[in-house]
Amino acid sequence: MLSIYPSVIKLIGIIGISLIAIPNQGLADNPFKNIRLSPTFETYLVLTDVNVRAKPLTKSRRIGRLRKNERVSAVGKAEKTEWIAVKKGQKKLGFVYGKALLPVIDGSLIRPIKNNITAKTKSRAKLWPCSYQVRFIGKVKIKNSKQITSDYDMKMTCKYRGKIINFSATMFLTELPYLGDKRPIFQINVDLYNIPRGADDMFSTTLLYQLMKNKIIFDRVNKISLKSREKISDRDVTDLEAVLMSAVEMAHQSWGPIVWSELAKSSEN
Repeated sequence: MLSIYPSVIKLIGIIGISLIAIPNQGLADNPFKNIRLSPTFETYLVLTDVNVRAKPLTKSRRIGRLRKNERVSAVGKAEKTEWIAVKKGQKKLGFVYGKALLPVIDGSLIRPIKNNITAKTKSRAKLWPCSYQVRFIGKVKIKNSKQITSDYDMKMTCKYRGKIINFSATMFLTELPYLGDKRPIFQINVDLYNIPRGADDMFSTTLLYQLMKNKIIFDRVNKISLKSREKISDRDVTDLEAVLMSAVEMAHQSWGPIVWSELAKSSEN
């Protein structure tokens, strides 16, 4: 599995998209007319300079060109082909061969997310009640990689054994598929630092966001001895806020007794 950790550099701006028109070749008002389109990913990263074609065929007339590292919106996928119907704003452009594109999401939040986790007892484990807030920090580009992450900080206030404890965590979401391939599956990590206290690393819960299935699933923790005995079920999600809230709440389920004891000792009260 891909590990995404410290070596990062700041992403300088978000790359816009531009279509370089070929002289004397205008774009049709609707180049997708009479082409059967199936659902596909909403936004793609252009991996290499690539031609835009009038039809989903290699020999079709070239009507434009996209540049490497641009982001482009998709209308759909020509059925039974690898050709993606692309657009700029509301302007329908033409077809780009799918191997030149990589699905991408935008993890930005306009405002912080706030929610509560209610007290429960599942299996033989106690799920302590908490309130939390997730705030978007910014985007970082992973060194020597195409990968970009959206980063967040998280504040939690929990009632643990009759005591109120406060602590911080961090979270990131990969904006490109986490395995580096074209399946739209994205990695989310929720990280608690210095757990156990004095440790140089962190206790991490990893979750996977399967966008085309609108689902988030538990993947693993990096320290099995600190995991709870909870069965962490998959969750259906509809948008970015639901993805991030589910990630926090599923991570909360993964924290075992040692983690909670350490969080209480290091509470930010």
